[in-house]
Amino acid sequence: MPPLPPRLAERVAARQAREPGLAPGAAMLAEARAAAGAGQDAEALALAEAALAAGPGDTSLAVDVALLQARLARPAAALAAAAPALAALPGDAMLADRLGMLGQGLARSGALAAAVAVLRTAWRGSPRPVMRRAFLEAALPAYRRSLNAGADAALLAEMAEAAAGAIAEVPQDALGELARLAEEAGRDDLLRALGAAALAAGDEARARLLAAIGPTEGANAAGLALLATGRTARAGLAFAIAHRAAPDDPAARLNAGHAALAAGDAARAAEILAALPACGEAAMAGAAWPRFGELPWPFGAPPAAARRGLAALLPEGAAWPRIRLVTPCFNPGPWLEETILSVAQQHYPAVEHVVVDACSTDGTAEVLARHRHHLHRVIVEPDRGPAEAICKGFAGADAELLGWINADDLLAPGALHRLGAAFASDPSADIVHGSALPHRARRILGHQVPLADGPAGFTIEALADVFGRWAEGRFFLQPEALLARRFWDRLGGRLDTSLAAVFDYEMWLRAAAAGPRVARVAWPTAFYRIHAAQRTAGRAALAEEQVAVRDRYAAPAPPAPRLAALRARLRGALADRPRLLLVDPWCAETLAPAAREEARAALAAAGVALEIRAQLPEGAPATDLVLRLLRAHDGADWVAALRAQGFAGPVIGWLLEDDRDPYANAATAVGLDLVLPARAARRSALLQEAAPVLPALAPPGPGGAGLGAGLTALLGLLRAEAARG
Repeated sequence: MPPLPPRLAERVAARQAREPGLAPGAAMLAEARAAAGAGQDAEALALAEAALAAGPGDTSLAVDVALLQARLARPAAALAAAAPALAALPGDAMLADRLGMLGQGLARSGALAAAVAVLRTAWRGSPRPVMRRAFLEAALPAYRRSLNAGADAALLAEMAEAAAGAIAEVPQDALGELARLAEEAGRDDLLRALGAAALAAGDEARARLLAAIGPTEGANAAGLALLATGRTARAGLAFAIAHRAAPDDPAARLNAGHAALAAGDAARAAEILAALPACGEAAMAGAAWPRFGELPWPFGAPPAAARRGLAALLPEGAAWPRIRLVTPCFNPGPWLEETILSVAQQHYPAVEHVVVDACSTDGTAEVLARHRHHLHRVIVEPDRGPAEAICKGFAGADAELLGWINADDLLAPGALHRLGAAFASDPSADIVHGSALPHRARRILGHQVPLADGPAGFTIEALADVFGRWAEGRFFLQPEALLARRFWDRLGGRLDTSLAAVFDYEMWLRAAAAGPRVARVAWPTAFYRIHAAQRTAGRAALAEEQVAVRDRYAAPAPPAPRLAALRARLRGALADRPRLLLVDPWCAETLAPAAREEARAALAAAGVALEIRAQLPEGAPATDLVLRLLRAHDGADWVAALRAQGFAGPVIGWLLEDDRDPYANAATAVGLDLVLPARAARRSALLQEAAPVLPALAPPGPGGAGLGAGLTALLGLLRAEAARG
């Protein structure tokens, strides 16, 4: 640059004379400041430029000059002057703070572009939250201005990074604006990062602000509403807030786990979902169907970061086990496509999906053609049902794991990686399984955890409890489990093709008899669809087939200690001219006076006093045995009231309508001491571990005809049962 005019040079020299040891650059800067204070802007600028030339490499001097130029409304010159100092960052916190002052000064003067250029570097070099706030204050309006010419995506990301690092110090209005801009830009990742920072800091107020929910609004309900409108990042944050507030709420836990997976954090999802308890429909009332991006599963899939996290589960040095899944179908309706996508969207590297179609006529061929690239094989030929179709699909497989998924069910996100990794970690396992989420039209109805108490419960005796443990969901719905191929071969490599619906139950009975090694994955691996058209929808027919299969392997009975105690009570009740109370709420219509008298006389001859009532008496009944005539759905709640009144004798239920709802009759039987069927053909369905089931006795005829003979026969059965003790 040209030398200073003589007059300015003299002023600098005079300054140095007054302040011996003052460097030339510092002297020039001091005079520049004085000139600026006197309104001599041209001289101030000339002195400032001379100061820079006199002190090259002096970053502190460069910042001071830049501050002066900013004061003189020369933002471009200020930015150029500060360049050496900006290049020296990070590493000098004091220098960063001084640059922050420069940026704030530029912002106050309206030079936003220059202010942001300084502050987006300066805040990284300073530990002080005020620097992050200063950056945000300048960057937010600068970013908004950039929207017309093309949004500065990098600046938006830097703002989110700055805010996340000092989330509690960021003004709420600035934070709310940043969240809005991130959402509008489609940067859910930035919104999630801000939410995670707020939660990590324990700042629920800011977390709620970022989730766009009110301070007292129910977080889970708000998350459902946000998810329904496609605001998945905010919904995920709302679910995380809900889970933190109520960690024992299964719906909030499920929602938070799927939201973590949608955010790409497979490890966090695993941590949350591992503690998801078995539960029913009421507990899952607030559960959401998982969404990834704008689409629901399986049309949307977890992001690449989540898939990397799932892939990291594989033990070092191991290979992913090959899995063959078979989908049998015949006119599957609208759901086959979702089933296929639920397998394809796993992105599991070693899966063979085989569809076996029994010549459907409902458009299935078009679905299969559209997704042929997702399928290992398609077999289209007639069969005798799903069991045969599954066996066809398994034929010739050399995969390590085998399973089937019906055309109305879905795998859950991450299922195959979790199951495959579990088998790779324990290759001696015979069965590897997760849990299942039953649903109706994507409304989740519960969480079924097979063998929740451990694999020791996987026994023929436990499986034989059709209306108890099986109906309660303690075993497999099926799509959540895979079999080791060697175990399948050990079971004979077959399913019972004569069975229409419970061929899987028959296989599980054989599996339990073989004493398998079971590996459990604490992760929901399947969605089990409940709908009117499914094969298992006809509960009565299903129960009949299942009981018939069960009878091949076991006949449930109460444990020996319970039987011994019951028989002892029965012997006591039958001693010394016993009294029998017969309860029939409809006796006024069903038992004619003559039939009652005939019954009393018949029992008196057998040494038993009979009383017949429509209702139980108030207080403890003066009787030794209670027999109630029960219709379907009468239940056994009345037994608890009877016990509460002090009655300790045996309670017998004569199930007059045992040919109706088998589940209701089985539930009634559990509450009794002794069960008396009315039909020999229905006795097997009533066998269970709670109470002995007596041989069947035909119920009284019209008007109670034959009541006396029936009660006399019952006494014979009771005495025989008592004698067995």
